[in-house]
Amino acid sequence: MDIVAPLVKTGIISEAANMWLAVPIGFIFGFGLYHAGFTDSRKIARAFYLRDVSVPVVMFSAIVTGMLGLWLLSLVGFIDTSKMYYLPTYLMPMAVGGVLFGIGMAIGGFCPGTAAASIATGRIDAMVFVLGFLGGSILFGDLFPVWGDFYRSDYLGVYRLDELFGISIGAVVLILTIAAIAGSLLMRLGEFFIWSPPPDQNLTARQALIYEVPLVVLALVIAGGMAFFPTASFLKQEASPWYIIQKQATPAVTPQHKGAVTTPIKEQPETPALGPARGEGC
Repeated sequence: MDIVAPLVKTGIISEAANMWLAVPIGFIFGFGLYHAGFTDSRKIARAFYLRDVSVPVVMFSAIVTGMLGLWLLSLVGFIDTSKMYYLPTYLMPMAVGGVLFGIGMAIGGFCPGTAAASIATGRIDAMVFVLGFLGGSILFGDLFPVWGDFYRSDYLGVYRLDELFGISIGAVVLILTIAAIAGSLLMRLGEFFIWSPPPDQNLTARQALIYEVPLVVLALVIAGGMAFFPTASFLKQEASPWYIIQKQATPAVTPQHKGAVTTPIKEQPETPALGPARGEGC
């Protein structure tokens, strides 16, 4: 929870309460995954063929909701973003990892989170998938000296799109909201007009749009309004006094990456047993 809302670090709740809250939140999250179809490997696999795009549409919706919610809560002072941990960018390693992760998800029909939720429903394929990614994780750690240098390469620091394109954060949020909506609509077109609707799809294209249009309009109104709102207080530049993951010393920012936001980070032992836990997940 500290990654999303550092309530313990800000003193709003205790460490014990934070641990206990993880239990009901986990059940609610699993319940949502189940009803969204994320615990069905066949449903997830169909998304890669545009036969059933409800799963990626839900993911896009969650990204937009989380992005707008975090922004608004920060602007009203409920969340102090200076106490949040920001994942630094290792561009090429992350790109390669994303491709491998996508291949594994397409073949297995799960990601680690959805597989864990699917196990609760008694699915054997999810159990096999979990055993597979746990074995792969152990193998990755054991052979880390082989690819450790590549894992730490192409470091860009905490690098944001507003810095990359030289625009405001509000404009980036609006662009990403529009991109998520456009991507969802394009996938809907592929689902309903290229393939036949899947057997468990009870909504027609028109009915789906009736339900989704109000939410789309609301997201655009919020993102459009906040695009012109002063956002200087959204991402504070103070260094976090704590870190979830110990990391290596920050490399010097090269001239082509002058815009990257880098914060002082704690030194890591010269010969770590394993690489930093910068894994993929959902």
